[in-house]
Amino acid sequence: MNQKRTRVPLPHPPPYRPSRASFWLTVVVGLLLAFTIGASIYLLVDSLINGAISTHNRTGPRHTYSLALQPRMFWFEVVWQSLVTLLLLSISVFGLWACRKAQEPADRRGRARH
Repeated sequence: MNQKRTRVPLPHPPPYRPSRASFWLTVVVGLLLAFTIGASIYLLVDSLINGAISTHNRTGPRHTYSLALQPRMFWFEVVWQSLVTLLLLSISVFGLWACRKAQEPADRRGRARH
């Protein structure tokens, strides 16, 4: 006899569904990252147009570097802030990929049976 016909089907747990709290937390974190990336890009473009950039020190005084007076420090700060923006962008892309991957298996199993 065929094993598929003789085997007793086992009860399976229901498929995973994210809770509302985790869904909205993901949405809020995504919006915060999007706002932070947008604000950072805006500040970089504004600094390039004006020719002066300020550091984002958490402690101590902020320094403002002018393209005319301190070009090395100006470009260093532009590159540094661009790298931080790219890091935030890569974190958000990875988070989006991880969320999509977490939902993918449940969708594929349902499609394969039909």
